[in-house]
Order: sequence, then structure tokens, then C-alpha cells
Amino acid sequence: MDETTWMRVLAFGHPVWMVASLGFAVVTARLGLEIRRRRAHGKVVGASLRARHLRFGKRTIGMISIGFIAGPLSMHFLREREWFDSFHSILGIIVFGLFAWTGWSGRALARGDREARDIHRIAVASALGVAMLSAIAGFILLP
Repeated sequence: MDETTWMRVLAFGHPVWMVASLGFAVVTARLGLEIRRRRAHGKVVGASLRARHLRFGKRTIGMISIGFIAGPLSMHFLREREWFDSFHSILGIIVFGLFAWTGWSGRALARGDREARDIHRIAVASALGVAMLSAIAGFILLP
């Protein structure tokens, strides 16, 4: 393969990474919804379920962070465009902030602050919604 072909293949790295990150986010959200469902029905929420949710949440935040850094690098070095030269990049900044807010409120919950539940729920829903919108906005940037 020539250099142009390699650059085109590498340009798919960020989108593939972010689709995987969204998959992790959905799995994490499903675990969180299971915790909520059990709590609402008066059932015991086991430590293993909480630990799994927390473990997936930390991985998701890490993956989103790496993707947030990789996006502008991909635009500049692989696509020869400006770092933040798209609507997708603006949404990416918002998504990163919302996932950071999700992580912050989740951390507060893990430390015992039960009042962070509503904030965490709003942050998660907002982060997932805007992330999906951002993914759609990124379609026009695919090589």
C-alpha cells in the first residue's frame, strides 16, 4: 500500500474508536439503569453490579478522552484540515464536557453523595444524546 492509502486507512481510526467508545457508554448506561431499576423495586443492589458499572464507566470516560484528543489530531495530520474545522468538532467539545460531568457526578455517587443521582442521570442522558448527534455530524468527515 502506498502512503495515501495508509493515511486513508488511519483516518478511520478515530471514528472506529469512538463507535467502540459509544458501545462502552451504552453498556455502562444499561448497567446504571439496572442499578436504578433494582433500587426502584426495593431490591438489593449488589456490590458486583456497582463495581462493574464503575469499571465500565471509568473505561468509557478514558476511551472518550482518548477519542477527544485523537479527533483534532486526525483532522490536522491525516485529513489536512484545521484542528476544529467542523460542526462535529464543536459537538465533540460538548460531548467531552458532558462525559466529564458524568464522570464527576458518578465519582460523587461512588463516594456516597446520594444527591448526585439526578445530576448523574441528566449528565448521562445528555452525553449519550449529544454523542449520537455528534456521530451523525461526523459522517460527512469520513474519508
